Amino acid sequence: MADEKPDIARLVDEAAKAIGLPIAPGSRANVILNVERSLMIARPLLEVELDDELTPGPVFRP
Repeated sequence: MADEKPDIARLVDEAAKAIGLPIAPGSRANVILNVERSLMIARPLLEVELDDELTPGPVFRP
């Protein structure tokens, strides 16, 4: 399932509709391109497998 390519155009359209964000027709292609690029940047981080036994670090409070 991880090897399936997501339908970015549909993702953009549905996300914009869900939050009530209009995307101008002239900007839609660039929005799709930026989402594709963001996914490419995030992919290596999302593929890192974390140990279930890890605990979060403490929260810094000034």
